Amino acid sequence: MKIRPESERRLRAGFQRRVDAQRDRCAPQLAHAWQLAARFGCGEVAGVFSRRADFGREALLTCLLPLAAVPFLIVAVAAGVPGALPALGVFPFLFAAWYGIGIWRAQRRRVWLYAFTGGFILLADPPSDAVPVRWGQVVEARPVWTEVYSPASEEAKPVLAGYRLRTADGQTHEISRSFKNAEDPYLEMGQLFRSLFPATIGTTMPTFPTIDQIIAAYAGKPRPGC
Repeated sequence: MKIRPESERRLRAGFQRRVDAQRDRCAPQLAHAWQLAARFGCGEVAGVFSRRADFGREALLTCLLPLAAVPFLIVAVAAGVPGALPALGVFPFLFAAWYGIGIWRAQRRRVWLYAFTGGFILLADPPSDAVPVRWGQVVEARPVWTEVYSPASEEAKPVLAGYRLRTADGQTHEISRSFKNAEDPYLEMGQLFRSLFPATIGTTMPTFPTIDQIIAAYAGKPRPGC
């Protein structure tokens, strides 16, 4: 069913307001990406992507760091050091608070990928300067698969998790599909709406490149295998 001009105008205006608000939220990263593009001569910004940082060993060690004080507190209590027993008593509560804050901070950390027409840069949070990888240096792009359990079929199925890019100097760079376009306020929900209503929302909702499209456009079609 064809959408009426007035309805289409209202839809586009509503979508654009959401896009503008989202672009304002990621304005610092967009500005940083354009600065790096100009600095390194990487052409135009093709997309700014982000994902939640992995909870790695370093973050876990930081959360567990206060446990190192337990043996000293026990020795101090045994030696009758004043205040040692109350300190040991409140330690579990302090540790729980420290651990909770550490987990919360780790989950808020993000990894950024700036994609340019001439290359890409992977950055930790907060973004800092780094040397870009030129698309022209990429000599091989392969998909990375992972096994995901499906409750419906009660078996694990291979799912595309990302891409492994190898450059001419032998270095490898893994790019996860969990990277989402920072300018897109709709993400997977937008893709669903466009597929369900191709004649209405599908023609009016703004689209933004996904990480799959960036890899296909600039790194070449990934070859089968891992």
